[in-house]
Amino acid sequence: MKRLILVRHAKTEAYSDAGSDFQRKLKKRGHKDATLVARDLKEKGYHPDVIISSPATRALQTAEIFSRVFDLDIMTIQQASFIYDGDTTAGMLHGISQLCGEAKTALVVGHNPDIAMLSIRLSGQDMFHFPTTASTVISFPITKWSDMEVGKGRKEYFIYPKVLKVQK
Repeated sequence: MKRLILVRHAKTEAYSDAGSDFQRKLKKRGHKDATLVARDLKEKGYHPDVIISSPATRALQTAEIFSRVFDLDIMTIQQASFIYDGDTTAGMLHGISQLCGEAKTALVVGHNPDIAMLSIRLSGQDMFHFPTTASTVISFPITKWSDMEVGKGRKEYFIYPKVLKVQK
């Protein structure tokens, strides 16, 4: 079995503060939310073996927070421009499968609407409300990442910061 954790980057500064969309950084709240969600995933036993991220600043910052919580070396985060640029579902699956190697669980940090739509297409589950730092865990009854298919995943878990804040 393989598990794919899809994460929308955390809360960011406004476009006007950054100079460009690509360079937008996380807000203080974004740092807190990413830590909160990463810790929740860790407590639930969802531990990635590999982290793949959009190269945009906000996504990389989110990926770095997740990597610290999971005690992974931030230098091993793999950057994938197709996640920022957007791609077809088939293109996203191919790109992700190429970067996962032998990992059992892969975590991908990206952007909406692509991350939400990929989650919906893979699991067949409605996740149209996919706020910043939302994360979904999708399992596949496969042994090779290249065997991932639309509609063949099963949503195991879906979380976002507001739910965790209400529970406290």
